[in-house]
Amino acid sequence: MAATSRRTTPATPRPNASASAGSNTSGRRRGEVGKQKGAGGALSSIQRRLPGWLSSLEGPRKLAINGLVVIVSMLGSGVVLKDALKQVAVIDTISVPKDLEADGYTPATMGQRIIDAVTQVNRNAAMTRRIGTYTLSEVDPLEPESADYESPGRAHSSDSASAFTLTSDDPSKKYDVSVSGVSLTTVILHLRELFGVSDTRISGEVTVEHPPAVGLSGKDEKSPAKKFSIRLRISDKGHVQYEAEATDKLETLVEQAALKLVERFEPLDAAYYSYHKRDYDNALRIVRAYLADQTKKERQWASNLLGLIEHARYGHDEARVETSYDNAIAVFRKLRTSDPKFAPALYNLSFVLIDKGKKRLKEDPNSEKGHELFTEAYEVALEGIAIDEAADRTGRKRAVGYATAGRALRFLGQWEPAKYDEALSYFDRSTGVDPTFMYAYFSQGAIHNERNAPDDAIAKYQLATEINPSAQIFTRAGAYLRKYERHSDAVPMFQKAADLKPSANAYAYWGMALRGSARPEEAREIFERAIETDPTSPNAYNQLGLMYLDQQKWDEAADNFTRAIKASPQWSNYYYNLGRALRGAGKFGDAIAAFKKATDIYR
Repeated sequence: MAATSRRTTPATPRPNASASAGSNTSGRRRGEVGKQKGAGGALSSIQRRLPGWLSSLEGPRKLAINGLVVIVSMLGSGVVLKDALKQVAVIDTISVPKDLEADGYTPATMGQRIIDAVTQVNRNAAMTRRIGTYTLSEVDPLEPESADYESPGRAHSSDSASAFTLTSDDPSKKYDVSVSGVSLTTVILHLRELFGVSDTRISGEVTVEHPPAVGLSGKDEKSPAKKFSIRLRISDKGHVQYEAEATDKLETLVEQAALKLVERFEPLDAAYYSYHKRDYDNALRIVRAYLADQTKKERQWASNLLGLIEHARYGHDEARVETSYDNAIAVFRKLRTSDPKFAPALYNLSFVLIDKGKKRLKEDPNSEKGHELFTEAYEVALEGIAIDEAADRTGRKRAVGYATAGRALRFLGQWEPAKYDEALSYFDRSTGVDPTFMYAYFSQGAIHNERNAPDDAIAKYQLATEINPSAQIFTRAGAYLRKYERHSDAVPMFQKAADLKPSANAYAYWGMALRGSARPEEAREIFERAIETDPTSPNAYNQLGLMYLDQQKWDEAADNFTRAIKASPQWSNYYYNLGRALRGAGKFGDAIAAFKKATDIYR
């Protein structure tokens, strides 16, 4: 479905520039043959209905129409029919208050921002479908075990256009050709009318609240940040109204509006995007509703997402993570039985089996159960690779399969060192079919570190940053180096990331590497820069507090942990660290209370 904003400037065509949450994957499965059949069916229907329509026209106009039909044929009937019969969502007006308009946020600008946000939802959903469990490390670079990053213009592309497209122009005007006063636009509009295709109209308004701040004295003080709200009205066969929760960040508001549009027209892709953003509750809500609707066709992709959610949502809860893995494994095994040629589920099953094996190794380094899980994971990955190779799938899909097999072999190398070489070979195959798949380079670096070959590891990390010199990749490289306690080597990686994309987290990671390199004063300056960049960032306060804790500066440490708690009161580690600082300061009663709070949250 296409969506159009009433603006005079044409939107730049882009792959998958849609307000759907991703690509029409059912169309990808049918492939080009299916598209041709669909176009042929539409043409047959037109041939049946067109004579009666033409007979109602006057002679000269009939001749003009015939001429335009010839033009349609020259342009390519399948292309024109695809545009003519595509469902269109038109953004009529998104009104904005005068103070926002004065800042450059005109109705046209707001419409385009929603279009851009929907496109991003679409791209991230397509990426998440393709690489599955490897997606999540993009949110948490300090846990690099599943690191991956999508390079611009490649990984976000999809194999087919979505059924729902958000654009800024009326697609009926794409072919602006006229014969004897009758334009091809008119033909397209008549075709849409013949087939009962109607546009969806989207309108709405942004409002701004200016809440005054009231101090303890009752007098007005400096006003807090403005709060933005948006109300959307969606009209097609009925009328739907949506109002987003007020927020002080306009970007968040636009994202919420875009996601709501995607959920209405492409709910499964909205769920994949929510998973990508680690909003597991929202993803689970959407995918369960999707599976409950028996008319939905992409059921294997929905079940696949259900397994991804089960694997991820309790990953940081030691008490429930085992159950989480078992639930995910059950979902993927069921999908393996019902759809044995669905390779993504096999790769995700392999990934979860490896994670469960890693947990076994953590509990018992000589665990035979761990060995069994890694072996099964390797065999499952090979099964998926055979499917993708037989179908001659795209490079990224095969890259994921090769990397997953390499990941299983990497852990089997703890029993059989020769498996490390096999793992390196599979990662080479992964980068061979897709040089932008960063996980493979980082995994090779990890293997070299485990084999005490740090120079080889650094070479792999350096190669990754050369192929994709983004802040995300420099952060990945720094995270891996810190994981193997190569803090001095990690410093320039984090510094480059912060230079490319300054943020509180970027500075905090840089400071952590400096602290690990025994450069406390430099670390303190960088942590303070992180706080200055974003005073609401809890990690910056926490890291500065940990530095003071190492220096036994108890009061300074306690003050920073308290600030971290204020910024993020539901994070148990901050209370635990506060308890350590208070205990060091001899405030045992307060320390016990902090430890108890940490325990309560953790449970």
